[in-house]
Amino acid sequence: MRVIVLSDSHGAVGRLSTILTVAEQGGPLDAIIHLGDGYWDLRELKTDLPPVYQVAGNCDHFRNDTLGFATLSGAKILLTHGHYQHVREGTDDLLELAMDEKCHAALYGHTHYQKMEWRNGILILNPGAVNDGKYAVLSINRLGAIDPELCHL
Repeated sequence: MRVIVLSDSHGAVGRLSTILTVAEQGGPLDAIIHLGDGYWDLRELKTDLPPVYQVAGNCDHFRNDTLGFATLSGAKILLTHGHYQHVREGTDDLLELAMDEKCHAALYGHTHYQKMEWRNGILILNPGAVNDGKYAVLSINRLGAIDPELCHL
């Protein structure tokens, strides 16, 4: 399974479209994850999209769904924008939440900086900001093992 992880598109629908096109050159996408601050941007593309999992960010006014979960090929993934987990100060709160929820990965945005680390066997990943040409691709095998890649245009 190939999953693209996006965040912080902030209305940059053209850049979002380009990223999706480039990512699909590596093979079909089975799912899209958007981690907020551009909640409505994928809907602007008016194309057939694979299943979309998304949460709202601090700039997605009138939305309060800032935390979510997706189970993809057996891997339980925590989705958040990260502002309520104080990710600008570090990922300890995010890791604790992921451990409490027995997640294999915790994905967040908010900082606009790409970051990937494994802590306590849990993938902690920020794909960076779409409006900076940054994103991530997760390859998840049938056993739920995640192989992440940070990407940029």
